[in-house]
Amino acid sequence: MIRLKRKQNGLSLIELMIALGLSMVLTLGVIQIFMSSKQTSRVQNSLARLQENARFALDLLAHDVRMAGQLGCNSNAAVVNNSGTLRAIGGGIFGYEYSGGLSVELLVGNGSNPGAGNIVANTDSLIVMHAAATGISASSTHNTITATSHGFTQGEPLIISDCDNADLFVAGAVTDDTITIGNGIFSKSHDLAKAQLSRLNYNAYYIRSNNGQHNLYRSYVNNSGSSIGITTEPLLEGIEDFQVLYGEDINGDGNLIRYVDAIDADMSKVVSIRIHLLLATLEDNLASTNQQYWYLNCDAEAPNTVALCDAADDRRLYRSFTTTVQLRNQGIGI
Repeated sequence: MIRLKRKQNGLSLIELMIALGLSMVLTLGVIQIFMSSKQTSRVQNSLARLQENARFALDLLAHDVRMAGQLGCNSNAAVVNNSGTLRAIGGGIFGYEYSGGLSVELLVGNGSNPGAGNIVANTDSLIVMHAAATGISASSTHNTITATSHGFTQGEPLIISDCDNADLFVAGAVTDDTITIGNGIFSKSHDLAKAQLSRLNYNAYYIRSNNGQHNLYRSYVNNSGSSIGITTEPLLEGIEDFQVLYGEDINGDGNLIRYVDAIDADMSKVVSIRIHLLLATLEDNLASTNQQYWYLNCDAEAPNTVALCDAADDRRLYRSFTTTVQLRNQGIGI
C-alpha cells in the first residue's frame, strides 16, 4: 500500500515574517516609484504652464509695443489731442517705476489709477498708445465725421488721420454714418480719399497682487455707456516681476543705444524696449531647495543689468524671460 505525502497546512512563523518583509520592500519600492513619477509629472506640467504663460505674455506685450505711435498713415504727422480726457503720452509709449504711490493715470483729471493700491512695489508699469491696425476711409468737417457703416459707438476713443495731420478725440453723438466730436473741433477738414478713421488703443500693463498672488493685468480705455471709461482685466497668473528698460538712441543714427529705466529715459529718443519678466510656478514644493535665479537689478552695484538673485523664500520654480522690441513708428508728440 502506497502512502501519500501529507500536504502542507500552513506557514511557520519565520516563513511568514520573511514573506511580510519582502512584501513591504516591494510595496515601498512601488510607492517610491509612484511618488517620484508624480513629482516629475508635477514639475513638468508646472514648467510647461510657466513657459506657455511667458510665451503668451511676451508675444502680447511685443505686439502692442511694436505698434506704439502708429497713427494710420505717417507717424510723424502733426497730432492734436481734442479728447479733453485722454492723457497725452509722447511717442506713444510711457513707463513708470512703481514704488507704492505713483499714479498710473490713463485719463486726465479723474484720478484713474489702474490697480490702485494693488500694484506690486518695485515693479514697472507700461502705457502704450496707438491706432488700431485696421481703419476705414472717412471725411470730416470741423466737428463731424462721415464714414459709412463705421461700427463705432459714443464714448469710444478714436483717431482720424491723413499723412499730414491727425486728431485724437472721443466720439460724441453717433449715427450709422456720422460721428460728432465729443469735445473741441478737428484741426482741419479731412479728405475722404486721404483720411482714415481708427479706434485708439490706449493700454496700461502692470503687476497686481491678489491674496499674495502676483498677476499681470491690463487696463485700457474704452467706451463706458455713452462716455469714456476704463476696463481692467487680468491677463496671466504667476508673473512675479515686470521690469522695462528703454533703449535711447544717443547720437541719432541708431548705432549707439543705451538702456535705462523710465526715470532716466528721454522718451523722445527711445527706439526700442527691453522687457524682463520673472515667472514662478503656482505650485510650491517643486524644487528640492529654495531656488536662485538670474534677473534684472539683483546686484545693487550694477543697475540695469542681469545678476544672480538671492534664493527665493519658497520652493517654487522660477524662470526669467527677456525680449527686446524695436519701435517701428515715430512719436505721437501730443
